[in-house]
Amino acid sequence: MTALPWIDWDAAEQVGLELVDPGPRVGRPERAQIVTQLREQARRAADLLVEASGLPEVGDARELVVDRRNIIRANIATARRLTSESIGVADSPLEAAAGRARGATIGGALAAVGTRILGQFDPFAETPTLYLVAPTILAVERGLRVNPTDFRMWVTLHEQTHRVQFANAPWLRDHLIGQLRVIVEADDEPFWHDLSQRLEQIRRDKTAGRPVSLRLINAFSSPDVAAAMDEVTAVMSLLEGHADLMMDRAGRSVIPSVATIRARFDARRTKGGVHGLINRLLGMDAKLAQYADGASFCRHVMRRGGTGLLNRAFEGPQWLPTLTELLDPEQWCRRLTSPAEDADGQA
Repeated sequence: MTALPWIDWDAAEQVGLELVDPGPRVGRPERAQIVTQLREQARRAADLLVEASGLPEVGDARELVVDRRNIIRANIATARRLTSESIGVADSPLEAAAGRARGATIGGALAAVGTRILGQFDPFAETPTLYLVAPTILAVERGLRVNPTDFRMWVTLHEQTHRVQFANAPWLRDHLIGQLRVIVEADDEPFWHDLSQRLEQIRRDKTAGRPVSLRLINAFSSPDVAAAMDEVTAVMSLLEGHADLMMDRAGRSVIPSVATIRARFDARRTKGGVHGLINRLLGMDAKLAQYADGASFCRHVMRRGGTGLLNRAFEGPQWLPTLTELLDPEQWCRRLTSPAEDADGQA
């Protein structure tokens, strides 16, 4: 293992805040109405998700309605915390300059991603926090031409699903951190060269107003990194698929236009939140498409055993589906329902 190259997170924040599009302009009364409604819906959504999912815990979390600049600040604060034990030092003027360049390119990438995040649940924050990004929610609901009240509740249900997932799987946060550290601490020069090159390309595209490709990494030369990426990909696929299924399941009783919203949203799919951010920054969106659709996995398991069977995935890391099982959900179902597994509780 080697230290993560030094990154000037202050430079990342500065560039990200400078480049991010603030989103639609609205008057103060409309802005206040949106914020108030999102806060009220966030409070309602948690209970709806507990009922729909069969997962009993909500957990403690802050619920914040923010703008795009503040979601960038939040993600950089989390990145600082996650890399604090792994990052190198600026022990020379050359390394300091390189660190500022790394920070600037990361800031450019976050500015691009920041226009797509509708909300996120951040389990890695000092206090677990649910964010709802009001300008992006407004922009997307207008673009989709859907009922604003219904769409806002729908987005809130998605993020509250992630909150419920982590509340009922308290081991999951540390499990993901462990896998992510394998990735960022990798002694893998091709990995970091590829990452740096792609971050720089994102910065250039954003500055020039060109379409931005958010896929940063194509391949991994280290078997350890590849294995960790597979593990994180499988977890992210499960979490997103489960959230997609449960937000619609909970939404049927409170969102009259849920079917219309789902159809239009899927047509211009925009992954958001900490899970979508990690997927894009680490290139895992390609593997998600290649190996499995998490929602299809969850639907298959639900047909086989309802929420009781599906929720076993949140009981411990040994019960998480592998990438192979995400592609073949029946294989996971057999593993969890076999007499041997029930007898000794081991995967």
